[in-house]
Amino acid sequence: MAQKAEVNALFVATQAFDRGLQGRQILGRPHPGHGPDGPDDHWGGSYVQQHGEFYRGTVLEPFPAADREVQGFDVLESVLPSARDRGMKVFSFILENSHSGLTKNVPNWPKVLQHDAWGRSDMYACMRNPEYINWWLSLVEDQVKSYALDGIMFGSERNGPLGNVLENGGFARDGKPYCFCPHCVSAGERRGIDSRRAAEGYIKLHELARGGDDSKAPGDSSFVRFLRLLLTYPEIMAWEQLWHEGYEELQKRIYGTVKFLNPQVQVGWHVWHHNSFSPLYRAQMDFTKIADYSDFIKPVMYNNCAGYRLHAHINEVKQSIFRGVDDQTIYDLYRQTLGYEEAIAFDDLPAQGLSTDYVRRETARALGGIGGKASVYPGLDVNVPTPPHVKQTGPAEIADSITSALDAGADGIILSRKYSEMSLENLEAVGQTLRGRAL
Repeated sequence: MAQKAEVNALFVATQAFDRGLQGRQILGRPHPGHGPDGPDDHWGGSYVQQHGEFYRGTVLEPFPAADREVQGFDVLESVLPSARDRGMKVFSFILENSHSGLTKNVPNWPKVLQHDAWGRSDMYACMRNPEYINWWLSLVEDQVKSYALDGIMFGSERNGPLGNVLENGGFARDGKPYCFCPHCVSAGERRGIDSRRAAEGYIKLHELARGGDDSKAPGDSSFVRFLRLLLTYPEIMAWEQLWHEGYEELQKRIYGTVKFLNPQVQVGWHVWHHNSFSPLYRAQMDFTKIADYSDFIKPVMYNNCAGYRLHAHINEVKQSIFRGVDDQTIYDLYRQTLGYEEAIAFDDLPAQGLSTDYVRRETARALGGIGGKASVYPGLDVNVPTPPHVKQTGPAEIADSITSALDAGADGIILSRKYSEMSLENLEAVGQTLRGRAL
């Protein structure tokens, strides 16, 4: 990585249950030319040694990754000395995503699950559950005290209840309205939000998003009925904001914890690619606010697979609040409201991807929001896996996306998603591009 791609910092996956961050190349994808060529036994958890004293008094205890290949292996202990020898910084990359069949292996995980609008336990953990919060703070304290890290990058890839329902699942994962556990209900009541009304509104919205009320309001489009629900149940938007504030509060506590332990350790955020597709999610990810508790951000800007992902997102919302509206009209609305100048027909999106102008615009937008308070490191697409009919990443695309990000003023770039997917040819293209710019 140092010789071919001029890499000067490593973001090492230390904690996650999502194989998009860890594990070998995905089955069915071409071998990248390095590392083992074969399936792995991926389970997720912690890929570093955990120290029990930091977790005392918490319901969720240390949970080492159960992958057969990594039993007893500490990725930071292995990587740190070699990285230092090469002048590389080392960041711990931890991903919050908890909607996974693998978390059922974690003792006591059912005690931190969200509740949906019907009162049922959900697949995700609740970000307001004190035990879940304490688990993350324990994990962060453990890593900062136990390893000579340059920084920590934290990420979460999930929607609030409104986006989750409107997208019928999709990239939002499961399509259910949450969270109505006692911790969230108490937080809502403190803000003067009627939790019963919020749950009632979300149940009706869930029915609308799946076409269950189509016969009840003949002549009105699903979008008009959606607006009517928001007017009737303002608690819907209030509960959505309540959920997002819970995520912000977790980020702020992680930031404050790290800075208390070691002010020199950088803290930043992996900003989910959904920020490029959903106007609702973009409205919530306000970089002006985020800058106050960040040293850096990594906004995901995978332009090649972005066409495929945007196409999938629109296919989801057209089944909920945009039923009856043609695909191209929805796409034109989205690309214009998101600020993209992409002259692509909707059905051509997967094969063409988004242009590198998207990378330039998104980098400039992030820099404008951050306002110099933190660094912006766009996450760029290097062999992010997609089906065969979707635009693939090659050396020319790599060079163009790097050039677009740096020309827009990016403070650096993060090659994404993970090294085990990246071809040597594309890594060489990274190095050639950077050397051509005199680094």
